[in-house]
Amino acid sequence: MTGEITAKSARAESLVTRYRGLICDLDGVVYRGASAVPRAVETLNRVTASGVPVVFATNNASRSPEHVGDHLHKLGVAPHGWSVVNSSQAAAAYLAQRLAPGTRVCAVGGPGVARALSEAGLTPVRAADLGGTTVEAVVQGLGSDVTWTELATVGYLAEAGATWVATNVDLTLPTPYGRAPGNGALVALVQTATRALPHVVGKPRAALFELARSRLGTDRRDTLVCGDRLDTDIAGANSAGLDSLFVLSGASSLQDLAFAERPARPTYVATDLSGLLSPALPVHTTSPDCLLELGPDAVPRMPGAGENGKLLQSVVTTVWAALDAGRTVSGEVGPWGRIERRLGLVQPAPGTR
Repeated sequence: MTGEITAKSARAESLVTRYRGLICDLDGVVYRGASAVPRAVETLNRVTASGVPVVFATNNASRSPEHVGDHLHKLGVAPHGWSVVNSSQAAAAYLAQRLAPGTRVCAVGGPGVARALSEAGLTPVRAADLGGTTVEAVVQGLGSDVTWTELATVGYLAEAGATWVATNVDLTLPTPYGRAPGNGALVALVQTATRALPHVVGKPRAALFELARSRLGTDRRDTLVCGDRLDTDIAGANSAGLDSLFVLSGASSLQDLAFAERPARPTYVATDLSGLLSPALPVHTTSPDCLLELGPDAVPRMPGAGENGKLLQSVVTTVWAALDAGRTVSGEVGPWGRIERRLGLVQPAPGTR
């Protein structure tokens, strides 16, 4: 759908009205832990009220969709117009296509893992309940109570020939206190002790996007992905042939975005989900009015005034154009910190500008 958008039409309508369905990440996009990301809930309620359905697709496999739904309700998300799918469901769907109904599968992770296996017609078994019995497969997902014994069991089973499915391989997870180890960190730990490799179903693999899009009932060209991780949400959307909106409210920074390789570059960028309601051009638009000069410090030179949303897009477009042309752009933290403060992405420290 991107190729059909002209500069004039892009400025005349909000981003979300160009699509018939939205696949939206959760952690770092809608909430961080128990708290909502600013402007996220209000935006989502306006989107669903306008008739655009939303499927929340998350790599976090620790909780069931119902549990996630309860959390969203408590945050104030309207009760209709959306549903939740997670990587546990994608893992269960993968195994259900390959195993007989009722097959025993070891479930490691939060309650969402076992719940998804049961709903797919398989029999989940916790590591502690295996005893001397065998299982055909093991699903490893994130859980705050995952133990060393469970991780060791994943390795034992994989080495013995069981199908090892990892719900996702996100190395970190955003929390109100900062980044915490994600499921990918635990998968990597198991990999140090086994020669087996897991089959991964979560983002950036296509399985979760296809599951979400089937819920929406939309074509690829009519589906927009929104996320905060370049390596999962955005790279996955690109590989699945879907347009994407990258938001700077979660795991990846403006500097990460500016230096992103082509496979991880989004179609659009915004500070947070409210960008769905703003008219904006695709980030890769390189018309002269979208570009800034590179200053003597080899980073975009910021004007003294201007709308932050448009300046954000211009910074990213400028750096991508420079890098693609073989020009040098500085990765020094100091200048990029000043740009982020200028755009309101971080709060300046007392006594600084």
